[in-house]
Amino acid sequence: MNLENVTVIIPAHNRPERLRRLLRYYSATNINIIVSDSSKQIFDYDHQSHQIRYFHFPNEQFLRKIANILHLIKTPYVLYCADDDFIVPQAIEKIVDFLEMNPDYNSAQGHYVTFEMKKKGIEFCPGYIRNFDKDINQDLSSERITEFRNLYASLLYSVIRSSTFKEMYAKCIDGEKLKFKNLFLAEIYFNFYSLMEGKNKTLPVFYGARERIEGSATESTVPLSVVSKSPEYEVEFQNFTEILIRQLVSKQNLAEADAKALIFSILEDPKKDHIHPLKRKLLNIIKRYGHSVFMKKILRYRYISKGLQRVKGMQSYPCTFSTPEKELIIKHIFDQQKKPPQ
Repeated sequence: MNLENVTVIIPAHNRPERLRRLLRYYSATNINIIVSDSSKQIFDYDHQSHQIRYFHFPNEQFLRKIANILHLIKTPYVLYCADDDFIVPQAIEKIVDFLEMNPDYNSAQGHYVTFEMKKKGIEFCPGYIRNFDKDINQDLSSERITEFRNLYASLLYSVIRSSTFKEMYAKCIDGEKLKFKNLFLAEIYFNFYSLMEGKNKTLPVFYGARERIEGSATESTVPLSVVSKSPEYEVEFQNFTEILIRQLVSKQNLAEADAKALIFSILEDPKKDHIHPLKRKLLNIIKRYGHSVFMKKILRYRYISKGLQRVKGMQSYPCTFSTPEKELIIKHIFDQQKKPPQ
């Protein structure tokens, strides 16, 4: 397996045991790894090598700690891997091959499963089942970001061409100042900018395993609905939209007013409502009375049941059967559980 032309960026934060697990997982490959760590404490890893470059930026903003390492990316392709995820090396290789053969595609990813530790072992479930084989292949930038309105999953963890990756983040910095900081804006920015630059495809391969952990950063991040309307975030939201508007104008030669109208229309109405009526009723109850443990369990059980039925037998969703890629992930999960912190 040759992954020398790919860099994995791990934006770590206060989960050293997950980071250690992930670095061990990649240690058998020749993939380039950059860890940009905003944890309070520096990470002490016992398997430093030429392929792993570690940088400690304590308590730094997400966009800042990415901007700090842009100059270190020397490979033609790059991707994010969260410290609690596993992006499968074999899938990365297949996606790079696809991008090499299709220069009009700027990024691509595959299918996800989620996993959670239970008393009986590890439970694997399908992820983003509305997205399999999604192909955003329209010719115009405006058409691609409009199509993204109906996308169920983010593109943030796609394999992407490094030229686009470095260019988009360079535009987030004005001297030493970040133009915006909100994590939701950062993710939307990646999605829009990458699609303005080229097409995106979800390939039918087992791409990643994502751990379900309560209390993620997104749960404490101010949502887009607040950022877009609150005076407190007016400058930040304006900076975010101005970059995207200018980029769309430059890519498609649109009038600025038309580009602005399109981007704002998508932000205000991000996707069509494909939610089942029963689930809609449950969500309305939750919205009115708040989440309960019982309600969370109902929604989770329904999602898992529906997902397992829909992906039954698909090799790209190995939730109920074994593959070498899945077994290697399981091994590293259990190895991390057995070994004390170092």
